[in-house]
Amino acid sequence: MSAPEQFPPVLPVVSVLYSDSSHLKWILSQLQLVLGEVVLFSEPFPFDMTDYYRDEMGADLFRVWFCFAPLRDPSELPRWKTSCAELEKKGASGGKRVVNIDPGYLDHGKLVLASFKQAPDKIYMGNGVFAHTCLVYRNGGFHGPVHSFADFTDGRFNSFFSDAKQLLRKLLRERSR
Repeated sequence: MSAPEQFPPVLPVVSVLYSDSSHLKWILSQLQLVLGEVVLFSEPFPFDMTDYYRDEMGADLFRVWFCFAPLRDPSELPRWKTSCAELEKKGASGGKRVVNIDPGYLDHGKLVLASFKQAPDKIYMGNGVFAHTCLVYRNGGFHGPVHSFADFTDGRFNSFFSDAKQLLRKLLRERSR
């Protein structure tokens, strides 16, 4: 008979979509109050596979990733999403968001992002928040599942998340000492 096990802590990860990088400094300072210290960040990636946010946030969007320490319990994901939604509202201009913030986590096998949008492939976490597996780690690399967003399936984030996975391993080793 199986018994519940304590899930290992995860690496908090946040995706920020933006058009004007001047908003990043404030957002990052606020995210650190919620999630801790930034320990890894990506280069800006063009957000060029969809026009979904164009009406609200404009054209020429970019996505940047941030990883935070300390490691956390993945059950905190709904609280992270709610906090990030409040930051989006606080930073809005003229009733429109200037950033889109999606918190999530990296564990040994996947990248999970939080969403307020329901879909058949998302798992309800409570408080109106769903968990969405956006990347899976298998055969030595990251792959976007069929249901994932286009920019996750083209491989552009793989190098960053390989580095993030190494960081997760390092932080877990340090924790167990």
